[in-house]
Amino acid sequence: MSNAVACICNIIHPCRNEISGTFVLLQWIVTGIAAIVKVVRPVWLLFGVRTHIPLRDEDYNSTWMYMANGDGETELAYLLEPPPELERNMPMFIQFEYYNGADDELTPFIGNFSIELYDDATKQERHEIDEWDELLADFKPELDTKMLVHGWKSSTQSRSIQSLREAYTKRGNVNVFAINWRDQADSIYYLKPARYAIHVGRAVSRLIDSMVEERHADPQRIHLIGHSLGAHIMGYAGSFARHRVGRITGLDPARPAFENCIGPENHLDATDAEFVDVIHSCAGVLGFQKPIGTVDFYPNGGRAPQPGCSELAKIFTGCSHGRSHEYFAESINSEKGFYAVACNSVEDVKSKNCSGESVLMGDPVPLHAEGVYFLETADKPSFALGVKG
Repeated sequence: MSNAVACICNIIHPCRNEISGTFVLLQWIVTGIAAIVKVVRPVWLLFGVRTHIPLRDEDYNSTWMYMANGDGETELAYLLEPPPELERNMPMFIQFEYYNGADDELTPFIGNFSIELYDDATKQERHEIDEWDELLADFKPELDTKMLVHGWKSSTQSRSIQSLREAYTKRGNVNVFAINWRDQADSIYYLKPARYAIHVGRAVSRLIDSMVEERHADPQRIHLIGHSLGAHIMGYAGSFARHRVGRITGLDPARPAFENCIGPENHLDATDAEFVDVIHSCAGVLGFQKPIGTVDFYPNGGRAPQPGCSELAKIFTGCSHGRSHEYFAESINSEKGFYAVACNSVEDVKSKNCSGESVLMGDPVPLHAEGVYFLETADKPSFALGVKG
């Protein structure tokens, strides 16, 4: 709008001496409109309204698309750079929630931590060390540790996190952390939270280092689990941590702005932990299509039969992008189990031409597994089909 106002003023300026009264009135009008727009535009942006971006079908998957949030609901996302106003107003704090796994109804301890970098000798670092000490006061290093993080338009209250937390607390005897970066993830401009994933991952790495160095946790018993953008956050966390964690699970790692755009050092990959398992439930649309883990599972060929996994289905709620965390949550305490068959390639997965060894997908995956696997699932809970799947 400011550029438009400047053009208008340049056009009318030569006539100013002849129609000074009219010019002054017009200038007041233009100035008033500019002032109103300056106030109203940020409000529009806060509510995700940017009316000058046309939602043309031919631009789908280029400048805009529908994505699933952490509750499986479909929302509009712009695949464009956010306005400068939104970049300047990025919240710089995230929350870490700690559950000791003893009680499903237990209220977590919640600590607030900055995602900004700091010098080792600063007062901020000393304050953060005190915060870590408080967060880890009841941490039990002799138990396995599960760290959970959500993706775009989600929070720790989303099903993508709550289903996993509930399953692990039901099992018991485990430390559970949930990372809440809701304020950064809640943007209609997808590239904004995608860009901040690395900062959240770095903050998670500092918690890992503190657990190992201050509470003597075994890094091989630390398991990072992330859904969508959260999968890449955990990849960053594993690569930044000074102590190599035992396992990272990527639940349909986000594809837009990551696959075929940047190198493996900038997304989750098999080098980020001792063992990296990935569930591709919406491969090639919202999730990565190519294998990026130590072992990669493609349920129903990577495209489960829900409408949300089709580029043509832009108005349906529910999406198989979210099935990845549903499968994993069910696997934690499943009696049937998700049995997958080894394949020679992703092409064999698509054609269901697989006849290799059978392994379990999800939480009980054997840590010796590697390669690409295919499995069938039911189309509603319970999803696991057992050995017949």
